[in-house]
Amino acid sequence: MIRLGTAGYAYKDWEGPVYPRPKPRGFNNLRFMAGLFSCVEMNVTFYRSPTPENVASWVETVRRHDDFRFTFKLYRGLTHESDFAALPPFLEALAPAREAGKLGAVLAQFPYFFKNTQDNRAHLARLARGMEGWPVALEVRDRSWLTPPARDFITRLGLNLSAIDICQTDDAVPPEPLCTGPIGYVRLHGRNADAWFDKDAPVFEKYNYLYAPAELKSWAGHVRTISQNTEVTYVITNNHFAGKAVVNAIQLGRMLGQRMAPPPPQLVETYPDALAQTL
Repeated sequence: MIRLGTAGYAYKDWEGPVYPRPKPRGFNNLRFMAGLFSCVEMNVTFYRSPTPENVASWVETVRRHDDFRFTFKLYRGLTHESDFAALPPFLEALAPAREAGKLGAVLAQFPYFFKNTQDNRAHLARLARGMEGWPVALEVRDRSWLTPPARDFITRLGLNLSAIDICQTDDAVPPEPLCTGPIGYVRLHGRNADAWFDKDAPVFEKYNYLYAPAELKSWAGHVRTISQNTEVTYVITNNHFAGKAVVNAIQLGRMLGQRMAPPPPQLVETYPDALAQTL
């Protein structure tokens, strides 16, 4: 089982290339995305913990799409800080998605500086205990976590290691088919290195990257490998600037033999060469 989707969907710069402009009466961005893909990563939950009402509303919006799933990005107070008091209310808020069978995974994304140290292992262990019984995908960006002892540690905690595509440094996790449990999780962030490592670059520029077919073909191979060793694999494109994540998710889906909905005409008009083979 392979599910494809994007990281987020509420971007102003998607109006025009992804969403029609002007939008028809009653148009809903999330419902539109659920018609294109089989999952979406809710990244708004990284910046603030949702309420049960928020989550129930999202679930209701996609209720007609039986095969659609949400993944939720864990609140940053739990990954970039140590606000463990935020964990119980965060998980309680996800109850409507879990009860409706719409919860795919919870993504715990840690920053580059989160290295394989004794203190950070203790942090992961505490988080894993608090999330026991929940499907947790773990994104770490420092390759110190890829040693056999570190991967064994992650496996023992019941965490599902993510495979990621990020701008490379000597310490960065390389683009490999990583997994440590029944859930595969792939995140493609783009390769705009000039903006990624420029502290003065606008945030949107860091995700301004359109993967070439050859780059996606390599990842399609990694996804197949991961899916052969997991029960379900989520593939999330995070190169969201100007709808490029949508383009690459469609292309990747076609490469993987997925039955994809037709690309929106406005997206084809914006990226005719990239989508020429996916109509």
